[in-house]
Amino acid sequence: MRETCGFTWFSKGLAVFVFVLLALSAWFYFLDGFSTETKIVEIPQGLGLSAIAEKLEGEGVIRKAEILLFSAFLSGTQRKLKHGEYAFSVGEAPYTVHRKLRRGEVSLRKVTFPEGITLMQMAGILEASQIVSREEFLTLAQSSEYSTKKLGTDVSSLEGFLFPDTYFFARGCSAERVIEKMLNRFWEACGTLGITNTQPDIREIVTIASLIEKETAFALERPLVSAVIRNRLRKGMKLEFDPTVIYALGEKFDGDIKKKDLRFPSPYNTYVVSGLPPGPIAAPGLDSIRTALEPADVDYLYFVANGDGVHVFSSTYGDHVKAVNRLLKKKKQ
Repeated sequence: MRETCGFTWFSKGLAVFVFVLLALSAWFYFLDGFSTETKIVEIPQGLGLSAIAEKLEGEGVIRKAEILLFSAFLSGTQRKLKHGEYAFSVGEAPYTVHRKLRRGEVSLRKVTFPEGITLMQMAGILEASQIVSREEFLTLAQSSEYSTKKLGTDVSSLEGFLFPDTYFFARGCSAERVIEKMLNRFWEACGTLGITNTQPDIREIVTIASLIEKETAFALERPLVSAVIRNRLRKGMKLEFDPTVIYALGEKFDGDIKKKDLRFPSPYNTYVVSGLPPGPIAAPGLDSIRTALEPADVDYLYFVANGDGVHVFSSTYGDHVKAVNRLLKKKKQ
């Protein structure tokens, strides 16, 4: 009789223990977690577990700080929660909150770099998005030593080699991490064209592609611009491309190219120097890189914008002058 009674009390105790365990598990795993409201919470570096729990409770992410402390204690990860910017649902299940912090599943910010963008413009976008400071990014991206090491060829900066695309970065991301991701995307895109990181003429290819990118936004014109570049280089003619003047002027450019600007002394000013500029003047898109490799089979040497965005291409200087005169007459009407 006594053995039966003892067994009964043991069974009841075990049942209660299991019930409490299940209740705690349900609380830990499934408490709330169905809110559509999102909170962005910054967990600073060096913040302790108790402070993190209190901050999340104060932000309304979790109801009680104690449950996060309890879960961290049980899993032995009190000191393994990672700092950064997180996106939580209000009342999110403590289990998912704890998992995000443990794994460092920080919130990512979307940034888009359009084709034809420069390093200076990239830096502005990154800083405005609070991903990395302008100064930190440019210090690395404009370092000749770092750029040459990353590309395996002699360059003064990474201008043109950080691929224009849409990316997702964490707030406070390092400049090196940003550059690594963009440079990997560049090689990935180039790989579709058969270009590798051992390509000896990679700087020339990307430089030509950047000129094409800045000269026209029309896909049908890119092979023609590419042909003009190749033809003029082959004949020893100066390229005389306006975008190189703008790039050379930098912050001095006021939106209008003047005659004196065409004489601005810079290795990037193709009105002054012969041949290609020493490097790209912007980040070309994949189509511009492709047409740098595949110019049209034409003998064009000149082109001029006709006023509505497209260009008139000519093989002789005489035809080019006629095209320019027609444009000037059109403007006067």
